[in-house]
Amino acid sequence: MKKHIVWAILLSFSMLLPASVAFAVEADDDAEWVLVTEDTDIKVFERWISVEKNRARERSGKMVLKCKPEELLAVIADVTKTGIWMSNVEECRVVRRVSNEEWYVYTLMDAPWPIGKQDFVSKYTVTRKGDRIFVNIDQQTDLIPKKKDIERLDTFSARWEITPVSENTINVNFTTQSTQPAKYPQWAQDPIVRKTFLNNMKKLRRHVQKTA
Repeated sequence: MKKHIVWAILLSFSMLLPASVAFAVEADDDAEWVLVTEDTDIKVFERWISVEKNRARERSGKMVLKCKPEELLAVIADVTKTGIWMSNVEECRVVRRVSNEEWYVYTLMDAPWPIGKQDFVSKYTVTRKGDRIFVNIDQQTDLIPKKKDIERLDTFSARWEITPVSENTINVNFTTQSTQPAKYPQWAQDPIVRKTFLNNMKKLRRHVQKTA
């Protein structure tokens, strides 16, 4: 069970990890979101979709935050604070900033045995539609060469959707996608992964509302 917990922590990195495929905009007609776990003002949903020739698991966390849209965006953009709400972050830094709407991030994770050190490089892109803010996170694997004895992760993508509800309240929809094959049976891994995903969102909520 201890190994399963450690592996689940790795999967929780999907809150920021990039992907080897573009984020799917259109899902299968028969794909439906299913509520899998929840907490006060936080709900976690899952569904399976087709991405090119692969099947991908999408996980979506929805929550209500007492802050302004720009305050959450500032937390997402401040990658030096990622370790506050995401487990096992050893290093997270901006490696190239094109503008306030586009930047590139290197993240190094150091999880307990048997996972060890893993890293990923991601491109953050901010777009706006009316009063809504979107942050897409996609892989940029070739920006930094792979390092010896550090596994490069490149099978995830993510997207933030921030929608204002009132002057100091927002709806947040955070969606991650992975085409990585499961290493353990779903019945064993899913409850742990869902709990870890939910806990990361709870830590993010505490951090945002404490600093807002």
